[in-house]
Amino acid sequence: METLTIWAFGRSLGIKRGILQRQPTFCYFAAEITTWALITGAKNCMSLPDHPKLNFESHLSDITSADCLQHQPSMADDCSDAFEAALAALSCPIDFPPMTAAIVPGDTVAIAVDPNTPQVSSILSAALQLVQKSDPASVSVVVGDEASSCTLKEIKAVVGDAAQVELHQPSDRESLRFLGPDALANPMYLNRLLVDADFVLPITSGRCGDLDRQYDLHGFFPAFSDSASRLRLFFPPQDTGPEIADPNEPALLLGAQLILCVSVSTTGEAADVIAGTASSIRKRLQETRQVSPKQAATPLVVASLDGDQQQQTWQNTARAAAAAARHSDPGSTIVLWTNLSDSPSGALLSIADENVELPPFSEPSSEDEFPFWDPTLAPADTLRRLVQEYRIILRSELNPEATESLGIGTIQSAAELSKLTDSFASCTVLRAASFCGSTYDWQEPT
Repeated sequence: METLTIWAFGRSLGIKRGILQRQPTFCYFAAEITTWALITGAKNCMSLPDHPKLNFESHLSDITSADCLQHQPSMADDCSDAFEAALAALSCPIDFPPMTAAIVPGDTVAIAVDPNTPQVSSILSAALQLVQKSDPASVSVVVGDEASSCTLKEIKAVVGDAAQVELHQPSDRESLRFLGPDALANPMYLNRLLVDADFVLPITSGRCGDLDRQYDLHGFFPAFSDSASRLRLFFPPQDTGPEIADPNEPALLLGAQLILCVSVSTTGEAADVIAGTASSIRKRLQETRQVSPKQAATPLVVASLDGDQQQQTWQNTARAAAAAARHSDPGSTIVLWTNLSDSPSGALLSIADENVELPPFSEPSSEDEFPFWDPTLAPADTLRRLVQEYRIILRSELNPEATESLGIGTIQSAAELSKLTDSFASCTVLRAASFCGSTYDWQEPT
């Protein structure tokens, strides 16, 4: 059994430093996930169903197109130890002092976590270890609302008593704090724990596609904003001019400068773990970006959701589809190879019905409340636009009837994939496809 001496996360035990044991468990996503337990006794160990990770590597031989191009989220080498890589990155960020030097004893600290970050538990564990060295008054971990219940349980088990863990709720008035007006004088709200903190560290997924659009690399907006701001961003009023809310403004108002960014390998694992300012992160993502050759559009794109069960969501399926569309022309075929098991609900049920308007009208019950936020709204909007222009075929754990009613075809086996690809002279394969494009797919003004 491997024993490591690190900062303990058990404040209730009245200790600052202790011996922790890293014990393999089957609490989550097979044996690769570990939980931390004090040697005085195991703590917060979960017993959850075993969900094997999706790795499309074994299906590459099933691609029978004569010409096959492969695309991946990043050209960075795979990370051998995400925990150690995060420690090293935060200890020596690019263009920024060590994180421990930026936190004053007695500060309130908040960590904003993108739940889609690969190996998020290892990355978060490293950040917490370093935060504790600065003797903060309190630590909060705010998790983006795309987190699955299993991911949230895993994060809570890793954090233990070291911090308060909160799932962001964009429609909950009590969990939000006014940040300031946007470019159109609309009020912007952000999670109150982030606004109230003296120091905020975002942990984000590095997507090179975000470099092409006006996105907040800190990951604050709209991931931790209120529902009204989200609706204005994704579905702006028709009379809105070219000036829209600047997604980078919340980071400026918060005074946040340091980012911990994790780019992704072909298998959905952590590749490059870097810490630094937004400009340094942007530069690093650009350096490790895979540039597709000109005229690389193919009539068939196979996009796989490599990674753990957190990646197998409708949000990430829509991201993969949008990324695939960038590598093909309208009318082409897109195969989405996933382990998606969540039945379509909410706005997703209206994908095939053009008579149903997105978003559905939602009137708050009072002026002090925010409109209801349907988490399926953004992926439904993306997929509705794409199914009108492309032939989309989905491999999932769902019954075929569940997806065919959405206007999406189904594929169920490697043999079917081989037969399909054999009918196309060329194709493109996107590995870990939800990370090959951008985080969001809102329509920017022209």
